[in-house]
Order: sequence, then structure tokens, then C-alpha cells
Amino acid sequence: MEGICSYDGAAIAAAKLRFREELWRSAPLDAVEEAGIRCRRFGPVLATAFGDLPHVSLMNLIQGAAEPGALEEGSLAAALEWMRSREVDYLVAVAGGRPGSGPAEDWLASRGYERGPRVRRFARAGMEETTTEPGPLEIHELGPLETEGMSHIFGEALGLSNLATILLLSLPDREGWHCYRASLGGQEVACGSMLVRGEVAILGLEATLPAARGHGCQTALIERRLVDARKAGCEVVVADVCDAHPAGEAAARNLGRLGFEEIAGSAMWRRPRGIG
Repeated sequence: MEGICSYDGAAIAAAKLRFREELWRSAPLDAVEEAGIRCRRFGPVLATAFGDLPHVSLMNLIQGAAEPGALEEGSLAAALEWMRSREVDYLVAVAGGRPGSGPAEDWLASRGYERGPRVRRFARAGMEETTTEPGPLEIHELGPLETEGMSHIFGEALGLSNLATILLLSLPDREGWHCYRASLGGQEVACGSMLVRGEVAILGLEATLPAARGHGCQTALIERRLVDARKAGCEVVVADVCDAHPAGEAAARNLGRLGFEEIAGSAMWRRPRGIG
């Protein structure tokens, strides 16, 4: 396996923001208005809200709090004020190892925010394609009109409403995006995606239907994306695992087996219930 020699924290942080921003900006225009889907930049800070899912905090997120200037120039404060006006439960992600990590966490704590779930981050280089024996598991990259099955899998596996999955429908149309499905016996059972931004590839949107777990679907999907990332010229491939997810520990072990190394992750901060 090929590990990573070094990584650019700023490039990874920028790619993570782009991943989220692209998701929100991919929503159909009618859904943007009907579902209250909003995306706004405040300097280096990104705020994304989903008005029709006000109690799903991961759908309402502020990122970039630890980036240079976010705190000093008032961008973080402005993003918080904007998010509070949406009247949703939300989280503030503070990336570790960035210039403003410590000050941002101190500032949030001083204003009554509390640490929530932790997001672990893993990285490795891409890999060369290898020859594998034919088997029942097939991996296919999705075209622009093929994401309906992916949306169904993602929603069912993670317990999200169909409303949330509208963010996935047009992703293959967008620059740098790659979406994949895994099929067993001709039936779509798992999915995953990748955003290529410069020399960084961000993995995400992984899900497997309960009945198909234990068949190596996510391993195969990761390996395919590692190969495609290398072909695209990426120097590093990044994947996140949220501690709050029931399958978080298993996902972290799987990434380790595939040669990923853990790097600085993110702390999630939230306001106590009842405080705006």
C-alpha cells in the first residue's frame, strides 16, 4: 500500500468546503425555495442550511471557523448570526491543525457553545489499478441521469427523508464530481462519491443498504475511487468518519486496512438546547 508522505492542510480545508458548497448549490432551483436550502459564504467561512430539516443538525453546518481571518475579521460571528436567523439546530465545525483552531474553540466556548461529535479524518495517496477476480460485486460510475438509486440508498441507509436526497441528484453534472454504485446480483446496494479539486480528492456520501452489509461494498467503492483519484492526478485522498455514526468505528478500521493514515480531524460545536 502507498501511504502519504505529506499533505497540505489548507488545500484539504478548501476542498472540504467546496464539497459541501457544491452539494448545496446542486439543488434544483424549485427545491431551493420550497425546502429553504441556503448556502452563504462569509469570507473563509461557509454556512449551509436546510430549512425543511431544522432538527437535523448535520444538514445545518458552519465550516471554516479555524481558517485565517475567520475570527479576527468577524466572518465566524456573521455566519453564526445568519444561521441563528434560520431557526435551525446547527453545528460549527472547527478543523484541527489550522491556524485558528485554538482561538475559534476558545471563542465558541466563551459564548456557551459545547463540544459535540468529533469527526476523524484519514488520508492516503491514490493507488494503481490492480487485477481482481470477477465476482458478484460490481462497481459502476454513475452518469447524470443515474443517481436516483444512489439517492434511495443514501436516504434509507442513513434514515434521512427523501427531501434530503435532492442534493445528490445532479452531482455527476458538476465539475470534478464522481458518483458510484455497488451492485450485488444486479441490484444497487451501496454508493459513494468523490470530489476532485486540484491535487486533493474528497470521499463522501457513502451508504450501504442493511441487507448488503458484510459483502465488502464500501471497500470496493473506496478502492475504485483511489484508482480514479490517481488517474486524475491527485496527491492525497481524504475521508471523514463521524464518531456519532453507529458504523464509525468499523469505517475507521476499514480505512486503516486500506492504508489510510489518521490526520487532524474536526471538533463539532453546538449551542445548548434552548439557546439561540
